Amino acid sequence: MTGRWTDYFHKDSEKYHSLLECAVNHWNYNDPLYFRIRNLIKPGARILDVGCGPGLSDIYLQACGYKVTGLEKDPEVLAQAKENASYFKTPARFESGDAFDLSGYHNSFDLAYSVGVVEHFDRPTTVRLIREQARCASSVITVIPTKYTSYSGQITDERIYTVSQLNGIMRDAGLNVVSQFGYGNITSPVHNLVRRLLPHGALRVLQDRCSYAMGIACIGRKDQ
Repeated sequence: MTGRWTDYFHKDSEKYHSLLECAVNHWNYNDPLYFRIRNLIKPGARILDVGCGPGLSDIYLQACGYKVTGLEKDPEVLAQAKENASYFKTPARFESGDAFDLSGYHNSFDLAYSVGVVEHFDRPTTVRLIREQARCASSVITVIPTKYTSYSGQITDERIYTVSQLNGIMRDAGLNVVSQFGYGNITSPVHNLVRRLLPHGALRVLQDRCSYAMGIACIGRKDQ
């Protein structure tokens, strides 16, 4: 975690009047991800979040009945995640961890997921990171930003992939692609108009198959 992302989390939280308001906004935005997780594994399953940031998704998933462990390398962000967990009185665990070496977590989870992590590296390294997550769990969900994130902030070191390219990365990491989806409405007047005019089904096709969203995700599973 670079200083840029530490600053990002601080500035994001400062937009809200309270941690609760910030958390509710985060949970609403990521509800499509939670929906897929709930369909993939049942409450009681073990989840590993690689690069958890402030841990708000993990706090929510723990409240839904999952057993969640969030890993974060940056000490300041990890401290914030632990503080957030204390605020919400959740037993979700937050630990210091390195996405390149998850050996202490191998074969210990039902699902490993990451949001906005693997795209900061070149493609071979991204494959390596996802493969390492697959050593921890039988299912892996990878979420990355699309080119449309330029509407909400500058794209710097992020590699931008289409959903089909992300599928290829997952397969190269040794996973069978189960499904793909996009989520997060594109924030510009033109795209707001397009969203209003399109039938919901057509919008979902564009999001899930054509990367027409702020983020795209792929679910992969290991051979049983």
